[in-house]
Amino acid sequence: MIYSKQRELLVSQLRRYRGHPTADVLYASVRSENPTISLATVYRNLNQLVDSGIVMRISVPGQADRFDDKNDGHQHMLCTECGGITDIPASALPDVCGTVSDNTGLHVSACNMIFYGLCKACEKKSQKNN
Repeated sequence: MIYSKQRELLVSQLRRYRGHPTADVLYASVRSENPTISLATVYRNLNQLVDSGIVMRISVPGQADRFDDKNDGHQHMLCTECGGITDIPASALPDVCGTVSDNTGLHVSACNMIFYGLCKACEKKSQKNN
């Protein structure tokens, strides 16, 4: 993939960001270093980074897409209390793609799952309130 300064800046900001930001959050962050960048440019470059496999898009129904600079096969959990997204390492899950392939005869090359539950901080708060 041919890099542009805007893509490099986006990836840099995404790597600095703790969590899984939306395009709007990244746009605000990138504008502090490049005030002339447009929101359309941010979206276009994020889409190119996703298409090239450098960045992962996390699509949650009813919410803005989030982005992750780690595209290593891990999955995510959405906290139903605070809305935060937590990484679930690939090693914590069975080979879901292989299992589906073996049981259906389909060739599944990748999957993207969202788990729902409470993050550690919200679970801790919930236990204190009970």
